[in-house]
Amino acid sequence: MSDSTAAAGRRPTRRDDQREASRRRLLDAALEILAEEGYRGLTVKQVGDRAGVSRGMVNYHFTSKAGLVEAVVTDIREVFVDRLRALPGYDRMSGLEAVLAKLDQFFVRLAEPEPAVRARALLVLLVEAVGGTGGTGEMKSTMAGHLNLVRTAVEDDIRRGMVDGSIRPDADAVAQAFLVESIARGVLLQYQLDSARTRLAKIGRAAHEMLVLGLAPDSAGPG
Repeated sequence: MSDSTAAAGRRPTRRDDQREASRRRLLDAALEILAEEGYRGLTVKQVGDRAGVSRGMVNYHFTSKAGLVEAVVTDIREVFVDRLRALPGYDRMSGLEAVLAKLDQFFVRLAEPEPAVRARALLVLLVEAVGGTGGTGEMKSTMAGHLNLVRTAVEDDIRRGMVDGSIRPDADAVAQAFLVESIARGVLLQYQLDSARTRLAKIGRAAHEMLVLGLAPDSAGPG
């Protein structure tokens, strides 16, 4: 059910389903174009052509290219969150277990073909926001907002872990969340540049062990 349909408090109609399917095709097309051709290749016309819908439908759903990019970023984040929530027992995990689940799922999903398209598209947008041709204030704000939401979720897990006893009480939630996010983005960059030599499974285990050592109550604190 789409957000607008849910907000209206009614059951979706066939027309609602058709609109949602059209929107999904456009998002998938945009993801593929970003992953294959980069930000410059992402035009409203090309997205519409690949999705098999008119250019007007892109504007109908997203208003503009900037609106489409923002929707793509939101979709990447929400799909990952949905996968996390589908993990058995996720809602009963301790704070530390939730942090580790996020990191572990990042490595698992990055190795799979469809999520890898999303990961590459996200990397393209991050690079573009920093210094590409689309590096406007709006793009930079969109990507900074995405990263902030991701880090905040990890911060919340860490603070919850400090309360439930799974994470040492002197942990710096902000710094540790920034570290987790930096690991993910650094691996993402290197994997896209040289996937043959980026051994995701081993790197994922090493990152997992590093976080346990840094966050678990019996680990050594600062100094």
